[in-house]
Amino acid sequence: GFVYDSAGHIVTNYHVAGNAIQINVVFADGSYTEAELVGADVDSDLAVIKVDPNDAPGLTPLPIGDSNALQVGQMVVAIGNPFGLSNTMTTGIVSALGRSLPSQNSVFETGGFRTYDVIQTDAAINPGNSGGPLLNLAGEVIGVNTAIESSTRQNSGVGFAVPSNIIARVIPALVANGRYEHPWLCISGGT
Repeated sequence: GFVYDSAGHIVTNYHVAGNAIQINVVFADGSYTEAELVGADVDSDLAVIKVDPNDAPGLTPLPIGDSNALQVGQMVVAIGNPFGLSNTMTTGIVSALGRSLPSQNSVFETGGFRTYDVIQTDAAINPGNSGGPLLNLAGEVIGVNTAIESSTRQNSGVGFAVPSNIIARVIPALVANGRYEHPWLCISGGT
């Protein structure tokens, strides 16, 4: 995850913290503290946890960038803990924009919500990178590392991140209300 604000809110993925019974946060300097789940949204695969700022002095929020300004070929940096290797940084490019990922929440037997405008990157993303930031070279969060496409569950050069413009829309609602209501329209037809 990454520090969202000085109040102690940390952004991560729903599939990392959304169903957690106990949450512990370990910072880059090795210090750690307990956290609580503030809100989670299965459809965007985002969650917010919170630490007590008194237990984690020096919290430095990362600035949120504009994912709409991204271009294919732009350099990006992925931060995470792949395979438990803490504080790992990998680099790559934006491989594609406007991808979609299925939600873990199925609405109908044959489908469900999808997260749209997902960023595809070839920066190495592996199990353990989930919830970490995808950064532009200005150090702004432009996505949250979320998934990979791989038959071996290891990096194959196709990683995905929830874009920062979804973060900017969903996270304030999770902080305020603990949930986010996605607008959607369902149309079916028949003869």
